[in-house]
Amino acid sequence: MPAIFLYRGSDGELVIYDGVTRATRAAKFCPGQLIPAEVTGTLKYPVGHYPTVLEKLP
Repeated sequence: MPAIFLYRGSDGELVIYDGVTRATRAAKFCPGQLIPAEVTGTLKYPVGHYPTVLEKLP
């Protein structure tokens, strides 16, 4: 599986930039498994208020 690209917000939380579908499928079909991810940069604003992948699963 290709790595998921993440950005770190100014509050220290991570946000998925590329690979949302892969992350959602991994969380749904292989819960608890680790997947490759790369932090590619930082953002100037906080992202901790965004919903998580697990909150969006049915």
